[in-house]
Amino acid sequence: MKHLYLPAIFLFCSIILFAQIPAERFARERTYDILHYKLNISVDLMEKTCVGDVSIKLVPLRPMFIEVLLDAADMSISSVRLDIQQLHYEQRGETLFVTLDKPYGLSDTLNLTVSYSVSSPRKGLYFVTPDSGYPQKQYQAWTQGEAEDNHYWFPCYDYPNDFATSEMIVTVGDRLTAISNGKLIELKKNPKNHIVTYHWLESKPHVSYLISLIVGEYVEIKDSLYTLPISYFVYKHQRDDAMRSFEKTPKMIEFFSSKTGYPYPWEKFSQTVVADFIFGGQENVSAVTLNDNTIHDARAHLDNSSDGLVAHELAHQWFGDLITCKDWSHAWLNEGFASYFENLFREYDLSKDDAAKAMLDNQNTLSNVDRDNHRRPTVCNRYINPMDVFDNRIYGKGAVVLNMLRDYLGDELFFKAINHYVDKFAYRCVETNDFKNAIEEATGYNLYWFFNQWVYKAGCPTFDVTSRWDQSSRSVQLTVKQTQNIDSLTGIFKTPVEIEVWVHGQPETHRVLISNAEETFSFPAYRQPDLIIFDKGSKILKKVNFQKSTEEWIFQLEYASDGVDRLHAIDELQWYPGNDSVVDALSRAALEDKFWAVRSDAVWALAGAKQSWIRDTLIVAYGDRDARVRTAVVGSMGKFKSEQVLGTLQHAFEKDSSYSVSSGALQSLVMLDSTNRKSYLEKALQQDSHNEILRRTALNLLSQQKDEYALQAVTSYTRYGIEQNLRIQAVNILASSWKERDDVLYYLIKSLKDPSFYFQRAVIRVLGEIGDARAEEPLQKYAASATDSRITKDARDAIDKIQEREKDNEDKDN
Repeated sequence: MKHLYLPAIFLFCSIILFAQIPAERFARERTYDILHYKLNISVDLMEKTCVGDVSIKLVPLRPMFIEVLLDAADMSISSVRLDIQQLHYEQRGETLFVTLDKPYGLSDTLNLTVSYSVSSPRKGLYFVTPDSGYPQKQYQAWTQGEAEDNHYWFPCYDYPNDFATSEMIVTVGDRLTAISNGKLIELKKNPKNHIVTYHWLESKPHVSYLISLIVGEYVEIKDSLYTLPISYFVYKHQRDDAMRSFEKTPKMIEFFSSKTGYPYPWEKFSQTVVADFIFGGQENVSAVTLNDNTIHDARAHLDNSSDGLVAHELAHQWFGDLITCKDWSHAWLNEGFASYFENLFREYDLSKDDAAKAMLDNQNTLSNVDRDNHRRPTVCNRYINPMDVFDNRIYGKGAVVLNMLRDYLGDELFFKAINHYVDKFAYRCVETNDFKNAIEEATGYNLYWFFNQWVYKAGCPTFDVTSRWDQSSRSVQLTVKQTQNIDSLTGIFKTPVEIEVWVHGQPETHRVLISNAEETFSFPAYRQPDLIIFDKGSKILKKVNFQKSTEEWIFQLEYASDGVDRLHAIDELQWYPGNDSVVDALSRAALEDKFWAVRSDAVWALAGAKQSWIRDTLIVAYGDRDARVRTAVVGSMGKFKSEQVLGTLQHAFEKDSSYSVSSGALQSLVMLDSTNRKSYLEKALQQDSHNEILRRTALNLLSQQKDEYALQAVTSYTRYGIEQNLRIQAVNILASSWKERDDVLYYLIKSLKDPSFYFQRAVIRVLGEIGDARAEEPLQKYAASATDSRITKDARDAIDKIQEREKDNEDKDN
């Protein structure tokens, strides 16, 4: 699963969460082993119902087995049968208790059939229908099982420590397509009754949350890799744009098969887009579900790519589907692996610099999130709801941990270990120790220390680094101190680090192992080094304090071989906008560096420079072929007013091929050309763009007026019926620009009743950011009545923020 938005979900594991420490969660005990699910159902999109049978083949795991407990919530059960014999059953809460006709033994195989129906279930199965606000929507139904939501639409064992095969026989209207897991066995049409029945079979075992169903009007675009059938199901109007998002799918499958040493494990691979999906994508076995916003036109493709999302969900077909975490505390084995293999494909398809930058971005996020009270290990079994652990500590940190492991072992041993792990645990449930043991079996390394500090504990090292050149010994002494706070979650780290020493324009890389609170390393240097890079390529999750002169940072920007090291240099050099040598170096990087991210960051850094000739540099840089660099250029031009700059910005706003560049140009134009401000904003508000980036930018700029006209205009874009991204942007603007106004507060509180899932979450979040105590009671009521655990969690977080602000205010008063 890949989150459409990844806000920091703060969860304490060894520290207080909410008002108390959540209870420990352990893998659920099973009393039976399910072998096969067979659903025979009818889905009615107009009535929002699912009616039919689920047959469950199981074997007891206990002697004298007399009762079967199934997960089944909010559904009407009409009968339960063992073969043809009716059984007594009882529904209590979210559990279906079935009493067998007699005790059964360990060698028996039982076939239960539950007849049931659900209508507009609150989770698991979602119906999308057009309404007065969004009349253009198509009728759809789609499922989302992870973490434990499939039992809201069919009785099952809804926990990830049981593997079974599955079958889906589903009858729908004859204009509709039904997509499920595995191979399409039969398609039976009934013209007389205007219905069609799809029969899907997934013959290889998987956990129950990966069983999926999508019903809607689709066109199928067929693709293949050798004998593997690949399908993309999209709306009719998306047909011409679909391959822009999916064209690399066969290449990805081949790449992942090679890297895991395990051929793609399922009968087919399909990707289907749906409306109002609650995540970016979901890795249902052999049948991925994607948010329909991932399909985009040629112009949007300059700024957006579906490759990361597609690669992430595809990688899950091995990590999460073929091998699944045994309980949610080990969810990083699903999400961290998918995130890392997504990045491995980025490295293969784009460049090592692109992949390293993605890892650096994760490191920066993690070093900011995992601090103060917002700390927990990657493996943590204290949570209220399983989705509480689905944050960047399992996605981003999981990927960073695997990257550090690859760096420690080297590529040959790392991929040997991955191959062994996948082969050994295919079609099985795992926990972190299984992965650790598999690596040790494949490589002979003892990795207790690695997993203990990076996975079972929290935090990261803070390195204070100093260097001294010793002329007498012709060596450079590098002293490294670990200065992070030491507690039960964070200790002294052990990690290999590459140190690159440049002497007389020549680099030499030394690999050292840091394992103590303070250590000094000596490297040969016959003269004063030009530069020392600590952790070449930035592979280690860390914070670093390493003072260097501007001359050293300039040298690093110009000569470091790794793009991320050049990005680090820009981070430091941006603070010297008055230094001509620094500005010269940034200008050269902006125009000449081979890595787009370095050129982009160098351009942004130039925005702070005062030299008039920077205008000329920016105008030349606007010719960059990469839209990300041009976006930085037009954004930086807002600091340099001239006729030539205005002309360039007007061209960029009106004619650039990139929506993002046009958006950035709009911001600078409004800043430089106040006379025509209103005209620019009105023009932007009339333009359609992918994800509404132009209107969102215009609203943000309009809000800076802080007048009644701006307030009414922004409020009008929050109404039901406005495009989702634009509505959320508008509500964010309301909360940031007019948070002191009572009428805005009460409007936001009223908006908690909005039908849109995404909009509800946005409103809850901004109420927490505003921190007004008057929102606490409405949020509490909302949390108590919410049917979705994500909404409940958001409301609890918002209440916590309000209470924290109240406490801070009380402390100030005292």
